[in-house]
Amino acid sequence: MIKYILVSTFVLAASVFAISTRAKPALLSHYWYDYVSRWETGTQIGLISETRPIVAIKFDPAEPKGDFFRPDPNSIFRVPDTKEFHRFSREESARIDIVLGNIPRSHSNYKTACWPTLFGYLYRDSYHFFSYGNKPDNFAFSFQPVYGLQIIETDDERGKISQFTGGFRVEAGYDARLYGMVDFRDITEAGNGPYSSRAALYEDNVPNAELKGDAGTSYDVSESILQYYGKNLAASAGRGRHKWGPGHFGGLLLNSYAPPFDYARFDANFSRVSYTFLHGFLESITPTDTLYTNPDGRPRTINAQKYLSAQRLEVSPRNNVLLAFSQAVVYGDRGLQLGYLTPLNFLYSVQHSNDDKDNLLLSFDGKWRPTPGLKLYGELLLDDVLVSDLFQGTGNSKNAYTVGVHGIVPKPFWEKFDARVEYTKIRPFVYSHFFEVNTYSHWTSPLGYTREPNSEFINLRLGASFYPLYLSIGYERQNHGANTDSLNVGGSIYESNYEGNDESFPFLSGRFEHTDKINFSARYEVLPNLNLLFEIDAISKSRVPDRTEWKAGFGWNL
Repeated sequence: MIKYILVSTFVLAASVFAISTRAKPALLSHYWYDYVSRWETGTQIGLISETRPIVAIKFDPAEPKGDFFRPDPNSIFRVPDTKEFHRFSREESARIDIVLGNIPRSHSNYKTACWPTLFGYLYRDSYHFFSYGNKPDNFAFSFQPVYGLQIIETDDERGKISQFTGGFRVEAGYDARLYGMVDFRDITEAGNGPYSSRAALYEDNVPNAELKGDAGTSYDVSESILQYYGKNLAASAGRGRHKWGPGHFGGLLLNSYAPPFDYARFDANFSRVSYTFLHGFLESITPTDTLYTNPDGRPRTINAQKYLSAQRLEVSPRNNVLLAFSQAVVYGDRGLQLGYLTPLNFLYSVQHSNDDKDNLLLSFDGKWRPTPGLKLYGELLLDDVLVSDLFQGTGNSKNAYTVGVHGIVPKPFWEKFDARVEYTKIRPFVYSHFFEVNTYSHWTSPLGYTREPNSEFINLRLGASFYPLYLSIGYERQNHGANTDSLNVGGSIYESNYEGNDESFPFLSGRFEHTDKINFSARYEVLPNLNLLFEIDAISKSRVPDRTEWKAGFGWNL
């Protein structure tokens, strides 16, 4: 039976967490983000920010919202004495040592499996492969190898596909004010050759890949951050993925599906209010100029300049309520614009003063936990806002929304299960733009929701956490109005509405397509961040034969 203890007792027994620096994973792929989503639903902790990744920052532990492992000491909140909780809390403590520049120390715990110390210096803190700290200089760093293998078996023309990942991750901290991280991964993919175009890739959400018609291909993905932070404020620069909003199966404004992009970011985080400014440098696939052509016929082209400017304001009037307003604009074919580089500017006005030639989006989102065990959330996205046509079925009315519910029974044993239902509707032409360079994308991937506009989605998921074993079963349905050879109905972000914006575009018009997918996945964590993975999908799609796809492999610090 799962035991509980009062938070006051927990703070005394685990005083290691009574520090005033927050240090969450810089990579959105870390399983911490899934755990905290489940944990905040089933307890009374303050709802966690949906501006991801959550940056390192100093805060006052006495503030009402507290922190993930140090909640409001005046509340009646109870901390679970579970293996899963100790697994993530101990890793949090080890990461804080690195961020603060402390000498690494063991964070092993009899309640959960940890890495044993090897050869006297590997896994000294039970979580990082190698870590080093120098207290006089207040400097520490850690090194983690990154490896993984995934075998994908399909019963369509692709057959068997393999993906091998190799790389490393380094994190460093200095004097509780400077933090840095670099994560590099080289991925080799084979099985669906010849790889002569991006269409051959298993997933087209990677940066530049070797596409020379060979039997295999390779591409690398890197993320990094250098951040200077103080009390309540942080300034960062790096390359990475970002996700804004509570949608679980895809954020409407910023989603983590696209490849990492270079960015500068500023964060201000106070008791009940937080603000984030983000400026990103995107990759356009639209060539604008050919400088010269090599003797072998290869042209040297320059792609169009393309940028993202975004801001987000979060307000938490109570521990169980989080409300947010976000704005973003994609602009290109010219240099940096000072109006988009200035924090606190209202981007709608800046875009309007630029002759409405950029791609502006506004969003409102929030989540509410009316009682422990039940969380309601939603997002509303407005694209190229024209108030008079806001709720009309014209090409000027481009909007999307998500509503969802997440439930857990906060009782011993039953709290191991969670259920989620989410519905998303994306009207025609959302994310597209009449100037191709301003399409809401990076490389060939959407920055917003991962699937096509003129669609609706229903997602259901039931999960079970028997740490170290995780199981889930899910169902997804997509109804989609696809473009035809002769008619553009807004079914793709890459096909713009060039004419007749006043024309009516009924939702799901065009060639109707539906996709149903049943998914089962399992993950077994042998030791922290060393996982065995298995997944199987049964997919049914209009006008194509049904197919089954399974994946199996392992990941070490993926």
